[in-house]
Amino acid sequence: MTQPQLSFSGDPTGPAYEGWREQFCRQVMGTDFVPIGDGPVHRTIRPAILPRVRLSASHGTPMSFVSMGTNDELVVVMSPNSALSGAMGRRPLEVAAGDITIGDPSIKGACITQIAHGNFQTALLPRKALLRACPNAEDLIARAIPGASPITSMFLRYYDLAHAHADKLAPAELDAVSQHLFDLAVLMIGARGDVAEEARLRGLAAARFEAIKADILAQLDSAALSLSDLAATHRISARTIQLLFEKAGITFSGFVLEQRLVRAERLLRNPSLRSRKIIEIAHLAGFHDVSYFHRAFRRRFGATPDDVRKLAGEAE
Repeated sequence: MTQPQLSFSGDPTGPAYEGWREQFCRQVMGTDFVPIGDGPVHRTIRPAILPRVRLSASHGTPMSFVSMGTNDELVVVMSPNSALSGAMGRRPLEVAAGDITIGDPSIKGACITQIAHGNFQTALLPRKALLRACPNAEDLIARAIPGASPITSMFLRYYDLAHAHADKLAPAELDAVSQHLFDLAVLMIGARGDVAEEARLRGLAAARFEAIKADILAQLDSAALSLSDLAATHRISARTIQLLFEKAGITFSGFVLEQRLVRAERLLRNPSLRSRKIIEIAHLAGFHDVSYFHRAFRRRFGATPDDVRKLAGEAE
């Protein structure tokens, strides 16, 4: 059987578009994709299936997404570049770019329109589980959830991480990431009491830890990378960051050192950087004390940076 085509680019009036609309949009997604305005349609779609959550990130021209009424999940909808309009049954929907809303795909004809060209992201959540955690979730359908709140920002960052890495994770890791994303969703929607506390201890801590690690990796080459600056960026104490790393079985400084050494080793094996001096490689990896770099590198890999570079060249 031919797999359905995920993305489309071209004339929305021809048979190719109608075929894609029927075979992928309606049959696979349970949603009708209706172009807005004149001109060609461009829509790139990247799904990610997790145990508790189904993610779909797409990018393209303005589009209306109309529910076929065949899905009983609730959907968190995000559109960072475009305002959204539409209706969930009798409820009008008007959401500013960057804010979030909840949709109900069980309502046949429920419609969300992405007004301008940009990204459109969804997270389909199991309705029963969501309502057990957030009895008020259905009250928030078609209402705006501000995208600038700390918990919403954390949900968005973790969504991006989960979507980007879902296909590389082992089943147990996928299960944990899925649970963490669900926890962040219920905190964002408004869980209270024991449910909220459990979600904070589990999902919020995990998401914050991943966001901190991502920030560290983005700044590895900087001599200014510091625990205090990270704490200020994430609006938590330096001690909280240290505790997150200790729970993972490593110290903050140990994680930074390991990631810098791994980056240096990878750079030394890169043929396109063969002409760069060892001191330059050290700086690219965030080491600004070259003597310390040599000692730490040999202790970690059992060989000098020069040895690793030579072996990589001989293996080509």
